Amino acid sequence: MRFGKKGMNHIMDSISRLVDMPYEPANGEWNDVHKRLMNGRKKFEQAATQTMDAVIHISSMDLTLATNVETVEQVNDSIASAVDTIHESISSTANIASEISKAHESLTETMIEASDASTGIMDEIQNCEDELTSITDLSASAIDTVTEMNTEMHGLLNIIQNMNEAISTISSISSQTNLLALNASIEAARAGEAGRGFAVVAEEIRKLAEETKTLTGNIGNFLSSIQNASKKTSDSVDTTVSKLEHINERIQNVWKITGNNRSGMIQITDSVSSLAAVSEEISSSMGELDNQMKYVTTQCQNLKSNTESLEISSHSIAELVEPVKEVEKQLDASTKIMGEMAQDAFYMLDNQVVLDSLNSATTAHQKWLDTLKDMSRTGVMKALQTDCTKCGLGHFYYSYKPLNPKVIQVWNGLEEKHKTFHSYGTKMIDAIRSGSSQLDKIYDEAEKCSKELISDFQKLIQIIRELTKEHIRIFE
Repeated sequence: MRFGKKGMNHIMDSISRLVDMPYEPANGEWNDVHKRLMNGRKKFEQAATQTMDAVIHISSMDLTLATNVETVEQVNDSIASAVDTIHESISSTANIASEISKAHESLTETMIEASDASTGIMDEIQNCEDELTSITDLSASAIDTVTEMNTEMHGLLNIIQNMNEAISTISSISSQTNLLALNASIEAARAGEAGRGFAVVAEEIRKLAEETKTLTGNIGNFLSSIQNASKKTSDSVDTTVSKLEHINERIQNVWKITGNNRSGMIQITDSVSSLAAVSEEISSSMGELDNQMKYVTTQCQNLKSNTESLEISSHSIAELVEPVKEVEKQLDASTKIMGEMAQDAFYMLDNQVVLDSLNSATTAHQKWLDTLKDMSRTGVMKALQTDCTKCGLGHFYYSYKPLNPKVIQVWNGLEEKHKTFHSYGTKMIDAIRSGSSQLDKIYDEAEKCSKELISDFQKLIQIIRELTKEHIRIFE
């Protein structure tokens, strides 16, 4: 089949640039060649897109695995440390429990002794009360007896007073008799011989009166001594009564104290009984505590065994990271090869593929920023990609190089901003590990950088859309 020179040039141009051309019957096999090449490029686009998605997912999985392995190791170390601490605490608790048990046994013995002692004290208090009752009875009887004696002493003093009055009368009579006898002697002397016998009688009467006076004087002195002694005795009796009454009051006070002691001892006895009941509960609790400690010890041993298994598993997972990294490396190399191939017309990607990648990168970028925000608020580490070459945009950005001048102008400005943006992830991780208080400040700076990146993404998307309307590909 022959073609005109102009027609042949159009066909070759369409095939060399792989742009749409009319499939006219006159083109013959060139139509099939063009279709095969176009279909091949579509397949290449699909392969490139799928490879890009795969390397992005692998990077995410690599980051997740690495982060989780680190987290699992930290958790495992924390659990192992906690198990050791718990085990030490259990041992310490067991020792303390043993000491408490010994102290409790000593306390029980002390309570038994206190109970016996309180019983003995109660008996002593009862004996004391019995003695006080006897003393009170004796004191009352003594008061009655002394009171009666006092009454009799007052009666004796009255009798002595009467006797003193009688002696005083006798003494007065003796004095008068003595005077009369003296007068009679004088008169008898005047009478001479006739009065001599009367004078003898008068003299005898006078002597009798003198003796009577002397005798009554002695009796008076004796009665005076008796009266003084009786008065002293009466005063002593009054003092004795007063003291006995005071003693009785003291005995009543002792009664009250003894009653209070009885009440106190009853309370002590009740307290000892309550302590005995509490002691039983403590004994029961100590037994239960011992059982619980044995159970916890068993669980700690199981947990320690599990931590060892977990450590083995974490090492196994860590070993998986290396093959994943190798796969990621190979896929990344494949995307770069595809990026180089994309600059050839036969493998050139459609603008829509780039738009889809930019939209995906924008979504992934926002998720990254949300994760950073959550870390700044909670201070908790999370899986966060800090390598700008391994994020959604990074894989695409460093694999495909657009050639359109309008696109390149914005495209080349992304790299530095993108590196700066991911550096805030490193800063956030370091700040959390060091316990810094600058988390909010780091996020604010990252958010400001993010707005600039998103603005550049939107500019690129707008430029690519305009080029698409003009049927211009960014790789040509």
